[in-house]
Amino acid sequence: MKRKAIEKIAPVQPTQKGEYITTVQTMDCVLILNVYKNGELRGRHALNTITGEYAQYREKEKDWKVWKFGCLLGLDMGWYGYYWHDDKNRLVFDTPEQKKIVESALMKKIPWKTNAFDLINSAEQEYKQNMREKTEENRRMRVQDKMDMVPPMPEDAHDWIWKLEGALDYAFYDKEDSKWHCSNCQKKYDEKNLKRTDKGKKIRHNDMVICPRCKKVVQAKKRVQEMKILTHFSQLQKLDARMSVYRHFDAKILWDGSGRKIRINEAVRIMLYHVSTLPKYSAEIFYNQYSQDGAWDHGTRDYEYSYFDNKSNPCKRGEYEGYLYPDGIEEALEDTAYAVWGRIFTQMAAVGKKVNYNRLLVNQNDKRMVGVVEYLFKGRFNRLLRDTAEKVSYWSHQYCGRLCINGENIEEIFGIHDRQIINRIRDVDGGEEMVLWMCWSIAEGQKLSQEVLEWLSKNDITQSDVNFIKEKMSLQQIMNYVNRQQAECYRTKTARQILSQWSDYLDMLKTLNKKTDDEMMYRPRELKRRHDECVEEIRRQQMLAEMKRDARQRAAEAKRMRDKFPGAEDILKEIKDKYEYQNENYIIKVPKRLIEIVAEGQALHHCAGSTDRYFDRIMQRETYILFLRKTNDPKVPYYTIEVEPSGTIRQHRGYLDEEPNIEEIKPFLREWQKVIKKRLTENDRKYAAISAIKREHNIEELKAKNNTRVLEGLMEDFMEAAI
Repeated sequence: MKRKAIEKIAPVQPTQKGEYITTVQTMDCVLILNVYKNGELRGRHALNTITGEYAQYREKEKDWKVWKFGCLLGLDMGWYGYYWHDDKNRLVFDTPEQKKIVESALMKKIPWKTNAFDLINSAEQEYKQNMREKTEENRRMRVQDKMDMVPPMPEDAHDWIWKLEGALDYAFYDKEDSKWHCSNCQKKYDEKNLKRTDKGKKIRHNDMVICPRCKKVVQAKKRVQEMKILTHFSQLQKLDARMSVYRHFDAKILWDGSGRKIRINEAVRIMLYHVSTLPKYSAEIFYNQYSQDGAWDHGTRDYEYSYFDNKSNPCKRGEYEGYLYPDGIEEALEDTAYAVWGRIFTQMAAVGKKVNYNRLLVNQNDKRMVGVVEYLFKGRFNRLLRDTAEKVSYWSHQYCGRLCINGENIEEIFGIHDRQIINRIRDVDGGEEMVLWMCWSIAEGQKLSQEVLEWLSKNDITQSDVNFIKEKMSLQQIMNYVNRQQAECYRTKTARQILSQWSDYLDMLKTLNKKTDDEMMYRPRELKRRHDECVEEIRRQQMLAEMKRDARQRAAEAKRMRDKFPGAEDILKEIKDKYEYQNENYIIKVPKRLIEIVAEGQALHHCAGSTDRYFDRIMQRETYILFLRKTNDPKVPYYTIEVEPSGTIRQHRGYLDEEPNIEEIKPFLREWQKVIKKRLTENDRKYAAISAIKREHNIEELKAKNNTRVLEGLMEDFMEAAI
């Protein structure tokens, strides 16, 4: 756009009067639109009719802006350059000839528009779109140029990662051909040819055995047909004098009877720029735009589906704790903002140390942090080294963990001045939590046995996990108690889960206003039973509170239901003596009012009382709703029962439609059926016969609707009574 040349051309003055008047001039292939507001020149808009390039000169400010023509007409611009409102009437040309100049200049370029305002707007929109596409294309080309510099993955990467993950192979038992399949040699053989390494006879799942063909020690797998491991590793490579690349890979190792397969998929590339040629940032991150599963599922080669970009991360690819390929590390980090890590990274990679190297690099050239990592690595504090790496913040680039990185020696770093205690942390391979435990031990003057230390470390027990009880019991006592509960009551739960249940139990005791200072209360013999009893007691109290809430509203609802279902409560009163029964364990009650059925359904959270069909059935004497309660707690809802006049039970539902202890309850229900059989009258038997017909009709309707879930529930609950 020749802006200076346009400024030298005097604008054409309008001959008309009006709020907005536009005059038109041309210069080569450029349209010049002069906009006057109330006779005063507001600005000049230049539009190249070939390329679509545009700009406008603001008369008052004496400057050029790449703004759309509508801005001179006072139209507000929204997102992406669209107008908030499209008032075409503001474009008024001084003469019809000037309007034709605009239309003839743009009609060939945009033939689908006929209005002058739309022609100008569309030309500008098309230009902006083309510019965006061209800018994006140039950006992608720059990204691709960088990606093309990245060399292939090392040829030995597959074998290298397999060896780091244990170099283990398996023998899988195939039940169809009764053969063992070795993943190392892919050969088949009978069990009689397989020998255990411990000289045992019968081959069991997970036994170490010797393959008779390849003679390798492999692990026997009888219960599964494949094994797989997902792991991660990274590699540092120098590209040229300007940059290096830090590559992150996901690796999947799969074993089955057909052999061993290793798939590697690259997730992230981080370009590390050399300080001598440093751009705005010291590093730039590029993410693989394909998902990990998509890359593996659609191709057999590692890189068949890989496209990297730094604009977005749609598949949430990331960097994880993993191994570092040992070659070229110092060379790649040289002259970057991360150069101080080169030597220690090389040493850690050489022995296959698995940590989050990326988080350590984020700390950049902080020599204090390098020194701490070197102390931990050479001191064999393996778990603490991994924890320390994870404590480097991606946001602040600073270490935010427990250790003192300003320390001059290992004692100052740990904040513990007893080398024997520090050595104990290493002996149990403790992490940051173990350092906190040791500091607590020193501060409280309580010694921790080796057994307790190993238990805390093995189960990842933190101080917050035991804060609820450690004032009442020592850690040794806590460990012994949790281990006993794990052996007797919680076989499938971890130590931390048991501690959580224990804490919940004590909280529930406080809710129930029970003392927690008594050892019999805070350390019950059977934690699971006492925990479940507290849950049941709290639920019981909540039910009773719910049933008593808002008496005025309940009274109004009771009247409404009596009016809606007249005579239903009279029927319940009539059958009361006939259907009520109790023994030493359970009691069956007949509700007096319909509102009691609603309350029962709300307390037990099932559908009885929330739908009219049960009340309609009572009015028709098709079925009745009865309450089953425990004899020692007759006010608390336990089961709701729908029965036919004969005593046949259609449904029995407990809390949340569950059926606790139903096998213990069924003998009582059979007993009840036998008792009321003697009380039935001839009219009851007539109602029972009609009820049975309606029941069958209802079942046929459910079958027609293919409502298998309800049908199965009815079949499970159904208990027919002989009449």
